[in-house]
Amino acid sequence: MFYNYDKNNINEYNECDARGACSIAPKISSLQEVIIIFLKQISYYALMLNKFEEDISIISENIIASLSSLVCTTDYTDEELLGLVSKEYALLIKTKRQYLSYCKKNNLECKELKNDILIEPQMTLSSIIAQGEKHFLKKLNKMTVQEKNIYEILLSVLKSLSTNIMRLKDDKIIFNEAELAVVNGLNMLNTAKLSKKKVKSKLKELSKMNDTVVLKRFDALQNNYGKINETIVSHSTREGKAILVSGGSLSDLNKLLEASKSEKIDIYTHGDLLIAHAFDLFKSYENLKGHYGKCNEKCILDFATFPGAILLTSNSSQSLEYVYRGRIFTTEKYKPKGVEMIVNNNFKPLIVSAKSAKGFAKGQTREDELICFDPEKLDSKLTEISEKFTSKEIEKLIILGISNYTRQQEQYFDTLLRLIPQRTFVLSFSYGKSSENVLKINIVKNLPMAYSILSTLFAKIPINSDRISYFLTKCDSTSIAKMISLRETGAKNVYLSQCSPNIINPSVLSTLKNMYGIKTTSTPENDAKLI
Repeated sequence: MFYNYDKNNINEYNECDARGACSIAPKISSLQEVIIIFLKQISYYALMLNKFEEDISIISENIIASLSSLVCTTDYTDEELLGLVSKEYALLIKTKRQYLSYCKKNNLECKELKNDILIEPQMTLSSIIAQGEKHFLKKLNKMTVQEKNIYEILLSVLKSLSTNIMRLKDDKIIFNEAELAVVNGLNMLNTAKLSKKKVKSKLKELSKMNDTVVLKRFDALQNNYGKINETIVSHSTREGKAILVSGGSLSDLNKLLEASKSEKIDIYTHGDLLIAHAFDLFKSYENLKGHYGKCNEKCILDFATFPGAILLTSNSSQSLEYVYRGRIFTTEKYKPKGVEMIVNNNFKPLIVSAKSAKGFAKGQTREDELICFDPEKLDSKLTEISEKFTSKEIEKLIILGISNYTRQQEQYFDTLLRLIPQRTFVLSFSYGKSSENVLKINIVKNLPMAYSILSTLFAKIPINSDRISYFLTKCDSTSIAKMISLRETGAKNVYLSQCSPNIINPSVLSTLKNMYGIKTTSTPENDAKLI
């Protein structure tokens, strides 16, 4: 079996649109709408209870977890989908009854929300979907195009914030203020007419909260897993049984390494978990052998060619195919069909599966990769950049964000970096190679690290300088929140790379441009002139 594909054609496999891995099945999309209706109403009753100083921590925790799960494109059976929807409906009924009971007990006038969707014990999935679609069409008919887009923008930011809250929780930090901000934001979606002014104010609050959560995650990562440093990571494999760990949870990876350290099984990271190799704690595990594959996310080929068991960690986003079902496990709260759930951190079934798989018949040598940074050297370099920027030895500064590494983007930025003026400096988390006027930091798409580095830089130079251009190169649920955050903190020139329509709707993007003055990349030649 080849490992894994020609490195010169790596980006050919990164664009998940090619085989539909980015798309959401209509059935799942409709059920997501139903779940959002329930979550909005749960949020309303939870806030009413919160005003009465009732404990809503369990309710808000469920709301955050459910909203975060909607970010992932998953592959549920009808039975599992029905279970998900029924669970949210049950929580809605329970929260509503708790509110009404409190009002009755204390002689208070209660305000109930109208139940647009009713679920009964014998109801089928198709009948629930039909109700959801009916409600959705009714909502659309009452809203203008701008109102629909504002609704989607607010929902996107709430999903992004919820996902980061869940990841922070995975790092053992509970942030109640952020959870309450999400509940308040969801409740706003219950409003019949969304005021552009009020929504914009709420988006400013939520995007700022999102920044706070991500920065808290950076501190939590170091507290949990030790210092970070510049590290060389092996992409080679060796003969033997193996487990591939994909997703974004360092906590799950750590638990598996502990559970399997006495076994003759090699552990390989995948995707965003490449960053684990930069932390002191993970360097202490002898069974952590390296990193497998070059795809960033939703990569069918990596999973299909790995000859061992696979663990999808929590807060991951993957689309799966039947060819590798039966050897995939997950710690996710909701599992896709054909995937076995890890319960109570019991990794024995995963280990047994790895032992029964064929494993690597022989190892293959691949080029190592340098990741992360030396904190002291980086701080010195950022100081140097800020001094040169202040003295105008650096006339313009370009910041390239983390990326999905599509072929189109790679070609665009290769050309752009060749065209920039001599006295322009580039701080890149994605494209280019370090040179006299380019500092590339390979942080493996780790958002907390990017936020921390930029926070350090902007403590030295003003973020609102018109001499700085920001390029958001990763198209995903975090893009909209980051765009809004940059503009609300004064960033003048914010560019978004061309994104697939099924990730950011063109109509929504048009509204974003009008509301926040976001620019989209055109051609390297035109954008180099603008810079």
